[in-house]
Amino acid sequence: MNTGGFSTDVDRVLDRAGQLDGLSGTAQSIFTELSDALAAAGECWGSDQVGQSFARGYTEAAEATFELVKAFPGQLTDVGGRLTEHAHIHRAVDTAIATGRSD
Repeated sequence: MNTGGFSTDVDRVLDRAGQLDGLSGTAQSIFTELSDALAAAGECWGSDQVGQSFARGYTEAAEATFELVKAFPGQLTDVGGRLTEHAHIHRAVDTAIATGRSD
């Protein structure tokens, strides 16, 4: 779709949006591997005063980062879906303008 100052290559957007599902699967695999490795390692900073001090400064930030990484595959899928939806909207609008139809 090209409106003079703005254009959309709908097929390219649809192609790239479709690739996000594969990337989401890869991100999910990475997260699963990371999660398993962290679970296997356990609390490895020790129970002495230095280890406990480290844990107080580390665990909150680590858990927040873990939650972000956990959410990332779903976010990739969501972005792909939204791009696909908008590409179809662009195509429908372009077709309607080209044909003079509004259905």
